[in-house]
Amino acid sequence: MSSSANKKTIKKQLNENYKILSKSHLNDLFNADKNRGKSFTTKLSNLFIDFSKNHITKETLTLLLKYAETLNIKKSIDAMFSGKKINTTEERAVLHYALRGKPEKIKGSENSKIVKKMEDELKNIKKFTSLIHDKKLMGWTDKPLDTFVNIGIGGSDLGPKMVVNALNQYRKNKTRSFFISNIDYEQIESLKRKINPETTLFIISSKSFSTVETITNANTIKSWMIESGCNNINRHFVIVSANQEAAKKFGIKKENLFQTWDCIGGRFSLWSAVGLPISLAIGFDNFERMLSGAYDVDEHFLNQPFEKNIPVTLALIDFWYINFFDSKTHAIIPYDESLKYLPSYLSQLFMESNGKSTDLYGEKIDHSTGAIVWGEVGTNSQHSIGQLLHQGKHIMPIDFLAPLSKKGDQKHHELLLANCFAQSRALMQGYNNKKSYLHFDGNKPSTTILYNELTPQILGSLLAIFEHRVFIQGLLLEINSFDQFGVELGKKIALEISEILEKNEININIDSSTKNLLDIYKESKKNDTKN
Repeated sequence: MSSSANKKTIKKQLNENYKILSKSHLNDLFNADKNRGKSFTTKLSNLFIDFSKNHITKETLTLLLKYAETLNIKKSIDAMFSGKKINTTEERAVLHYALRGKPEKIKGSENSKIVKKMEDELKNIKKFTSLIHDKKLMGWTDKPLDTFVNIGIGGSDLGPKMVVNALNQYRKNKTRSFFISNIDYEQIESLKRKINPETTLFIISSKSFSTVETITNANTIKSWMIESGCNNINRHFVIVSANQEAAKKFGIKKENLFQTWDCIGGRFSLWSAVGLPISLAIGFDNFERMLSGAYDVDEHFLNQPFEKNIPVTLALIDFWYINFFDSKTHAIIPYDESLKYLPSYLSQLFMESNGKSTDLYGEKIDHSTGAIVWGEVGTNSQHSIGQLLHQGKHIMPIDFLAPLSKKGDQKHHELLLANCFAQSRALMQGYNNKKSYLHFDGNKPSTTILYNELTPQILGSLLAIFEHRVFIQGLLLEINSFDQFGVELGKKIALEISEILEKNEININIDSSTKNLLDIYKESKKNDTKN
């Protein structure tokens, strides 16, 4: 049987399996298998993943694994780890994992050169972090630098911000961190009131060094620093970019330039020099522990058979909901205040990677691709979005995350865990009541991810699981997870409209809605001038 025919056969079998499971209740699956909770829970180091509250059976997973085999997914994994150009639309290798440990399988002299540069850049991060923490690099008035401001957007903001917040308990010295991404000037005004220009280091992070929001904010901050009396910007600015020539034009010395590469996508870049704010906040030793945790998952992902492979299993379940249950969204609910920025980070990771309408072969897709990923920290979610989760009609898989231990009042922690466990149980089980408005259907799927404590190593492992899960999900959906052309059109049109506003043009060839919006703005500007 040909691969295409085999694929169709297995998909037909999956459809039959779906028809059976779509008519059953999750309670039925638990009643039929008293050991289901343990049977559908897996462990990696100090991570526990319970996917028992999903609409799957062992037969479902077996069929999904067979379907994955028809797509040569193992071959694609090996291709990534050997340095082949799996980002086909941009003709690039995908090498973010190479920052996390010795990539022994990478082939090709070009890749080897980049890997060597990666190793050197990690040494530069270590050296620079040490110089800052040891107070050997000082501000223009010879005061120690104790405040770090990252200026970036997208992958140059969301990852570092999420990690710095998550690992704040590991912060070195009495330092502070801030993140500027929005081009709204209000964010800069707010920042200026909180920081001392004499003791602040700015990290400008832009892979292309042409992102309008980042460069505009960087130049505005630079002007403010000079106005504040800074006579040596080299003491207060460093740049992280793949475009080193453009970065140099900003006016800082070579020693203040850190490099990233085209083979590392922005949403996968926190392991690189883009993670400099992480190293400055928690120390390079903890940054290395985070890399080590991610490397453990890389080894697991590369070497474990699919039936025991955590990122593969989670991606198969994602695919099951997207393509068979027609699920449009996926919620991330961390019961850990430290992970309050995780949903935003994962929104970019999943949606920028797998929100595509063209397949790996350049053809238009006629099936659903990546789900809308969103979320809120628990227990806030229970008192805001919980109503829709419990009584809404959407099929909405949820990932709950929670630490098994946390410092502080243990009564608080036990109540936190009780709420997390109660939510997944209530969503699954439901509640019968003759009064319709008090009735809960239940049968709502979720996965629970537990970890002993949120250490740098555990966080590294968690993030690597999500990264590889995204990759496998993309392969199952038959799309390229590593390009992001969808963000470019809006940027281009924004520049065009910016020029219209700057030139104050009247007769322009533009749609009537946008022209009307521009007219409203121009009229308001006239009124402001009069007043």
